[in-house]
Amino acid sequence: MVDATSPTNEQVTEAWVYLLGRYLVMRQEGVDVAEEGIGYNVLKHNPAVVVGSSAASAPTFVNPNLDVVYSEAWIAVDEHTPAILEIPAVPAGRYYTAQIVDEWAEITHNINDRNFPDHPNGRFAICLAGSSPAIPEGCYRVDIPSSKAKLLTRVQIGDDVDAAVRLQHGFTLSSTGSPAVSAPIEIPAFDNAHLPGAWMFTEPYLSAALTPADACGRADELQPLARRISAFLRDDSDRVAALDQQIRSAAVPAFMDFVAHFGNVTNGWSSTAAYPKFGDDYWFRATANFGGIWWNSSREAVYELLHVDANGAPTTGEHVYRMRFAPDTLPDAVVDAFWSLTVYGKPDYLLVPNRAGRFTVGSGRPLEADADGAITLTFAPELPTGTPETNWLPTPAGKPFTADLRLYLPRDDVRTGAWTPPPLVPISRPLPDAAAR
Repeated sequence: MVDATSPTNEQVTEAWVYLLGRYLVMRQEGVDVAEEGIGYNVLKHNPAVVVGSSAASAPTFVNPNLDVVYSEAWIAVDEHTPAILEIPAVPAGRYYTAQIVDEWAEITHNINDRNFPDHPNGRFAICLAGSSPAIPEGCYRVDIPSSKAKLLTRVQIGDDVDAAVRLQHGFTLSSTGSPAVSAPIEIPAFDNAHLPGAWMFTEPYLSAALTPADACGRADELQPLARRISAFLRDDSDRVAALDQQIRSAAVPAFMDFVAHFGNVTNGWSSTAAYPKFGDDYWFRATANFGGIWWNSSREAVYELLHVDANGAPTTGEHVYRMRFAPDTLPDAVVDAFWSLTVYGKPDYLLVPNRAGRFTVGSGRPLEADADGAITLTFAPELPTGTPETNWLPTPAGKPFTADLRLYLPRDDVRTGAWTPPPLVPISRPLPDAAAR
């Protein structure tokens, strides 16, 4: 674009990243409510991801969480019609939460025994903020900022998956009527390898994207910018093509660079510890929606994401690595619930198939301690000689991998950054002979 009123690369990048977070939610809404038998106010109980100790197969969806059972729904309400969420009584010591996020994926509530100590279970009336609907007796009112929201319930699996699944199915969602909400607008298809272009700034998509209220403090600045870019296009195909090129050459590379390096990287790990909410950080919001939509607050869980080894090199199955938690830095000591460490292939973020059926370690899974009480984990495609199998995480032979350390109900040392995971140190320890594998 060479016109004097053309948006700059910086303006396009800021507006595009801002909108991307919303369009990722819109994409997911369209997928979710299109599923057969699933509409608004229908709670879908996802099956537990259970991997047998001798199974070599692995789930085939992105970034599976082996710690909890999930249920999910799109909530729909209007001024006269609340939705009713029922939460079962969950035994003390088992982690659970019912997370509600708005149409930009900002967290509005985590309903659990910590945040709602006087009403940790039972019936909740989810209402449109500012409305005065009839609320059934015995319901505790919670408000959402617009007519739709996403609900995600999580229950810790622990050592009894059947009990977790029974509790999962104790969560129910219904409506007191037929709320007047619009169906999701059909947007052009895109995936994470082919992100949206200039169509994001065109109608009717832009108006649909900007309809729900946004809690981000920069919305009053960024929404008018997006509308000015939209007005500049004026259905001019040359301008649309030029904007598309700006997005591909400036906005997308800037965003992907942010994804690769967000937060403070310490010992090769980046952390979500600084994010109890997205707040005004629309770059992180877009990143979270891009890499793992429905991210939760750092008060509930902190995610430590592996990028590189102790030498700053990408982690691959060409090497053997050790990760040593010193006796005074064990992860059990920095959580009030539990923790897990799971390996994924990269860039697909799938579990790594292996004959031992090992994908994760953590609380409730016995680990062998060193003589001084430390815990040393080994990352390798095959079990190295002399390494306890309990402390081994298989990696893809010769291929890149990453890992997620999940810390549920992290203590202050985690959330302030005083505690960080140790690095993965490449070692020269020999792999066992083929005959011993």
